[in-house]
Amino acid sequence: MPARTVDVDRTRSQIRHQFALWDIDPSEFEIVWEEDRSTGRIIRRPGATVRYLRNGQWQSVACFGFPNRAQNLRQCFLLLERLRIAEQNSVQYQGLTHTTDVATTTGETARKENLLDAYDILGVSPDDSIDLIKQIYSRKSMFYHPDKGGDANKFKRLTSAYDLIMKNRGQK
Repeated sequence: MPARTVDVDRTRSQIRHQFALWDIDPSEFEIVWEEDRSTGRIIRRPGATVRYLRNGQWQSVACFGFPNRAQNLRQCFLLLERLRIAEQNSVQYQGLTHTTDVATTTGETARKENLLDAYDILGVSPDDSIDLIKQIYSRKSMFYHPDKGGDANKFKRLTSAYDLIMKNRGQK
């Protein structure tokens, strides 16, 4: 039986829709891809984490058990979808676990993934307007800015993602 392919763009879209059903603003969630920076180089790993702000607290769903990012992100989406359905039926839940695997990509695929990662970090789609991207960046940067009590590393990652998107769109 051939391996089933997973369309990562479709999954991203479904995650955005899922959060819309929960009334979570695009500025209040992000997709974070697993990376190893311990060697001084960025080594892409297949894991995916979806972080979102809900009821005033950041929560996350992560999957590291599949050999590629698309499959791991799909599992995160499926869990989020089931959590929403469970909540509709008064089911309560808590706690998640994960494992990790290693995978690397290079060349044009890596460049495309970098750009898509940047969109995920911002919580926007490549189809979104420049104005919406700027608005969401502004909201998230105020939340993450170290002078406002935010995390400096997350602020740098957010700013790098925004700069990459703007450069790719010819804005910077």
